[in-house]
Amino acid sequence: MITLAEPNSAALADPSSATPKKTRIVFIDIGRGLGALLVFYSHIVHPWIIAKNENAPYADFIEALTSDPMHMSKQGIGQIAVPFFFLVSGFVVTPIALRQGPGRFALNRFIRVYAPMLFVVLLTVFLLLVNLHPPSTGQAQTLNPLTVFTNTALVNYLIFPQVVLVPVAWTMIVEVIFYVLLMAVLPLLRRWVWLGIAVELTFIFVVMMSRSQLGPSWSLFAVNVSYLPAMVIGQVIWATTKKKIPLWTGALYGGCAWSLYVLADIINVGRVDSSYNLALAFAVACFLMGMFAEDRLKQRKVWTMLSERSYSIYLLHMLVTFVLLQLLRPAVPLPIALLIVIPAVFGVVEVSYRFVERPSHSLARRLSHRQKPTPPEPEKPEPPVEPPVETPGEATQLVDAAEVTIEIPKVPADPRPPRRPAPRPRPQPNGRMPRNGTPPPNDAPRGEQPRMPRANGDEQPRAMRSNGGAHRARPAESGVDRTAEPPVRRAMPPRRRPSAPPELRYQPDQENQAQRGDQDDFPRHRNSFRHTPR
Repeated sequence: MITLAEPNSAALADPSSATPKKTRIVFIDIGRGLGALLVFYSHIVHPWIIAKNENAPYADFIEALTSDPMHMSKQGIGQIAVPFFFLVSGFVVTPIALRQGPGRFALNRFIRVYAPMLFVVLLTVFLLLVNLHPPSTGQAQTLNPLTVFTNTALVNYLIFPQVVLVPVAWTMIVEVIFYVLLMAVLPLLRRWVWLGIAVELTFIFVVMMSRSQLGPSWSLFAVNVSYLPAMVIGQVIWATTKKKIPLWTGALYGGCAWSLYVLADIINVGRVDSSYNLALAFAVACFLMGMFAEDRLKQRKVWTMLSERSYSIYLLHMLVTFVLLQLLRPAVPLPIALLIVIPAVFGVVEVSYRFVERPSHSLARRLSHRQKPTPPEPEKPEPPVEPPVETPGEATQLVDAAEVTIEIPKVPADPRPPRRPAPRPRPQPNGRMPRNGTPPPNDAPRGEQPRMPRANGDEQPRAMRSNGGAHRARPAESGVDRTAEPPVRRAMPPRRRPSAPPELRYQPDQENQAQRGDQDDFPRHRNSFRHTPR
């Protein structure tokens, strides 16, 4: 009897079966979750606490250990999260695009990006209309249908002059540009991955070097393109680890992408300070360490939840934080205000995730999913019809109302009956065969009994004495001419035994040997032995 305390035998036999199998890339979930929290922290400390000269010794202590040594005192330690997000996009999105194809990939990305973005823009418009003053980057926040549309479509970052309603959305236009470029080179990536990446690097270089040649809108476009080398580095890591390109080619392309990212800092393409290169280097180091440690990382629910909500956290944290702090300060002390603001931010994020982001993901997955052909339904066999049941003294009752007719197939009769083989002639009592197959004369002498058939079918004369004794009688000589010349017998072809099956042809089988007669082993001559019928 098995008790509850006994361990499972299957778990003892296979230790790996006890641990749950991973369904996600854990280091990417951890990186996205921590990145969203770092951006949240930096946008509280720098745009609010430091910019408004709030007294927060705990924030100064954290900054002295993180942002100041990394030379990120202007934007904060959260600056590392942005290039990490770009690396994740290049590493994860490229195989998705190859699997889905241009059309399905475009539809999937469009719904995933723009559905939460529409919600945030509409919420920002509502807060502006009620004069709650959401965060701003310094650009104008003019409200009209055109600006609402351009901010929702993210093209406001490509139009001069800019109207920015959601300040943190500048990274999303970089993502959209990368998606468009990826779909353009997708045919090359399917056949020659090295050529597709080379075309991407060439495009980035040409756009950056021509930033001041085609007007201010093209210059804004070049600023956004200057961040694409971070995504190309993630793409190169994917292609190298999946052996799409050799290691030396991956190292060469990674060096070229790094050089283009540094070149944007040298020619001052949209850079605020000199911390961008160090932030990318630190993000690449964290990405590689997480990738090499993936086998030892365990999938946790907290990291999965943060990773799934990272997009909503990124879009909503600054909007909700600034509005609530403006309402609470200075009436409420900053620590207490932060204790109120942080749960409120995650509450709004949860509402956005449950009712906007997750339904958009389900819709994108359903619309971009390739429909598999439904297999034909198996034909259901019709139930057998029972024969009519007839009881004595009553009429025959039919099970079904319809009449069941069973037609017996008719076999056409052969007009000519089959020919029987002629019986073999029986030998005469003297041992000779009759001529021309004529039967011997039935003139048995007196005192002999008529021929009686034996059990084996042979007929031989048997003489019976009157006193009951029996002995073999002498063959009758009446009607037989002994001086006649014996008939000429035709040579019979040698009899062939039926060949055994292939598997028994060269194997000694007792059962097969027992079916052979002893006479089959004798040599066959024409007149050596008397012919005995079988």
